[in-house]
Amino acid sequence: MFERFTKSARRAVERGVVVAQDAEAAEVRPDHLLTALLADPESTAANAIGAEAVETVVAALAKQRARLADGLDGDDVDALRVLGIDLDDVVRRMDELGERPRSRRRHLPFSRSAKKSLELALREAIRLGDKFIGSEHVLLGVVRSGDRTVLDALWAAGLSPVDVRTAIETAERRTG
Repeated sequence: MFERFTKSARRAVERGVVVAQDAEAAEVRPDHLLTALLADPESTAANAIGAEAVETVVAALAKQRARLADGLDGDDVDALRVLGIDLDDVVRRMDELGERPRSRRRHLPFSRSAKKSLELALREAIRLGDKFIGSEHVLLGVVRSGDRTVLDALWAAGLSPVDVRTAIETAERRTG
């Protein structure tokens, strides 16, 4: 399937791995892929949703990444809150303990939801009648995966999954 990815889409997936490594994540998740997709201002994905929305989404993802321990998402934060645990307070206290040593770069596996996002990108390309998988298809796959972190970041920019789909469908799509 990866051979059908455009250069831009391949670079975005590769950048997603780097984003995950920089975040010291245990695996590559859809939010890492979304951050990487939006990092290229020339990509169809970034152009379709607009520079202002890109800035807001990337900031929301960074904020969530900073406050969430690896492996936790918004649902986990809500569950901890019910138990009386304030994750923001836990993270703040950990930060007070000092900087952790950075680990060496290592191969990271893709999470189940990241793999699903890439599979959905293929389905989106087929649905749109394209013979390639571009950044726009990866964006649609990431959004369609239903990852809570991704959806929360989009909502922070005032975007719904339907808004993203409409933006992609009306954007000028090209291979490359």
